[in-house]
Amino acid sequence: MGSIKRFNIPRLYHQYKLQYFFETGTWKGDGLAYAAKTPFKKLYSSEIVESIAKEAEGRFKNDNRIQIINDASTNALKKYLPQIDGSCLFWLDAHFPGAEEGLQEYNQTKDETIKLPLHIELEIIASRIKRFNDVILIDDLRIYEEGGFESGNMPAHIERPANYSINFVFDLFADTHQIVKSFRNEGYLYLLPKTALSPLSASQNFYCFILDKWKKTII
Repeated sequence: MGSIKRFNIPRLYHQYKLQYFFETGTWKGDGLAYAAKTPFKKLYSSEIVESIAKEAEGRFKNDNRIQIINDASTNALKKYLPQIDGSCLFWLDAHFPGAEEGLQEYNQTKDETIKLPLHIELEIIASRIKRFNDVILIDDLRIYEEGGFESGNMPAHIERPANYSINFVFDLFADTHQIVKSFRNEGYLYLLPKTALSPLSASQNFYCFILDKWKKTII
């Protein structure tokens, strides 16, 4: 299982002058708790499963910067992105709702916009790329392609997306962001704004934001 804790969020925050954090898929809230250690103005986390969202609300009730949104990630992005008037760190990890928690089967949700919303999430985020230096971290690359993933490829019994490819990521962001793949865990995509990058290769820029204990095997 992937984790945002592998990444040096404070360094990203300072390098790109990030002001906001937006997570899709709250789960236990550990990633949100890690992000909240950085002084973002506001942190949003969308969770479609009501019971999980309620637990998160209780966990973070004393941090008034944190807003838990009990809704589909695409609805949450459409509703709250207009309120985000600065550069944002996105952690996109919404898929197979309730499956990892054991609340339902991986293939139970048939609506792909709910089961695998990444393409639509990125289309929504792309509407602001000319105004802000957003950084985008995407978990579970192996959903969209096969490769040398540390945790192996997706189990055969889990249905693949209709568009089994990450071409849509490059279509939306290749002009504005460097896009880096990592095969650690279940795989990551890392999108860094070109306007704020140092003159290094994509992998070198990516490497700068990995916590030291993970650097040896991240790429």
